[in-house]
Amino acid sequence: MRLVLLIGAVLLILVASLQGGDDAESWFAIQKVSVEGGLKYSQSAELEQEFSDLLGRSLLDVEIADVLALAKSSPWVENAQVRKVWPDSLTVTVVEHTPLAYWQDRQLISTKAVVFMPHSLPELPLPHLFGPSDSSDIVLEQFGLISQMLSASSLRIASLTLEARGAWNVVFANGIAVKLGREEILERLQRFIAVYKSDLSGRIEGITSVDARYPHGVAVGWKENN
Repeated sequence: MRLVLLIGAVLLILVASLQGGDDAESWFAIQKVSVEGGLKYSQSAELEQEFSDLLGRSLLDVEIADVLALAKSSPWVENAQVRKVWPDSLTVTVVEHTPLAYWQDRQLISTKAVVFMPHSLPELPLPHLFGPSDSSDIVLEQFGLISQMLSASSLRIASLTLEARGAWNVVFANGIAVKLGREEILERLQRFIAVYKSDLSGRIEGITSVDARYPHGVAVGWKENN
């Protein structure tokens, strides 16, 4: 199939060349750029707009590598493929980033640990991760370890924060905030989970805070009259 298309393209070029001069270029002027792919977070019309400068240029002159670079410059695009459709079109097939979590206030982290900033931040049911600007890999790794530990419980992470001084704080989807400190994070989390399952799960509304930075237990802050 590719061989047939290639032969067809060559024949078109030969015919256009025989017509001579500027007419040959006009035969292959780009009239349309189509964006394809299973788009979930971006709109094909918006992506096509980013290729508007290519319209009117000749397919003979446009380099695939340049179109690829343009496609990958879009925040949501993880990867792309470009195909020339003779005589006058381009087809760009894109693969979007799959967001795993929010990072800081304006960015997202993908399932492949890529940090990116979309033009507008979507509202998604994702956890929020925070930390120093160069700590996304560390925070994401810790998020994975904690999530794995929580898999046998009903607790889910709403936010995870690495402070500049190295301390970790986690807020769960049920509203409980837990201080984990800088050392033995998973061990401290395990102690909290044990206390949560045995004593706290039925009294969530009365809890103000939990401090798990103790060697043999956790300190629970209670609202008045609890």
